[in-house]
Amino acid sequence: MHPETFPDTFCITVKIMRVYYAIVSQPLNDFDFKRYLKQMPSAIQQKIARYKNWEDAHTSLIGKLLLIQALQDSGLQETDLSVLTYNKYGRPSVPGIMDFNISHSETLAVCAIAANGSIGIDAEALKPINKTDFYNCWTPAEAKAIYHDPEDYKTFYGYWTKKEAVVKAIGNGLNIPLTDIEIKGDLATVAHYGNWHVKEIPLSEKYIVHMAAKEPYKAPVEVIQKEF
Repeated sequence: MHPETFPDTFCITVKIMRVYYAIVSQPLNDFDFKRYLKQMPSAIQQKIARYKNWEDAHTSLIGKLLLIQALQDSGLQETDLSVLTYNKYGRPSVPGIMDFNISHSETLAVCAIAANGSIGIDAEALKPINKTDFYNCWTPAEAKAIYHDPEDYKTFYGYWTKKEAVVKAIGNGLNIPLTDIEIKGDLATVAHYGNWHVKEIPLSEKYIVHMAAKEPYKAPVEVIQKEF
């Protein structure tokens, strides 16, 4: 299906922001993995094949399946991810339809969609990490909060996922230094890009997930869990 064949009324069916997610507790069986993989364009198949461990390969694939489900739930019955377009930084989008963003970490895959404006989402497993390796990513106030307690990893991942979600929403790849993003509560101020609104999406106590959008959240974000 080509972009011009999407129905004219499709955009109006995406009224609110949604987050689709799946937790993959064990690998898909070989039959299902190959069956789902065949639904993907060759470029996506090749990218998935490059992953070294099953968690990354399977959650990457399932992230795309969540996007297909989101498109179908929004009124498009026939979906073909070959219609995805990519900006010069590699950020994908569905032209003229809606914006989306996908993240995966360990066994969690998430896909956020929005009808208007750019959306970004980032998920990270909550686990110990050497926080000193990331000291140059923070403003002085952020660093004070993050390094106050050496055993507090939730604060670190909270700031990290907020910043990553904003970077992904803007869509400029790694061209925005994380120190150019100042986090104050649920507001992110980005040099040259203004203010962005971040929101935590509580999915599991094992993960930290934040979403970022340009406009304030005027309605609750609908969260939908899927199983594969």
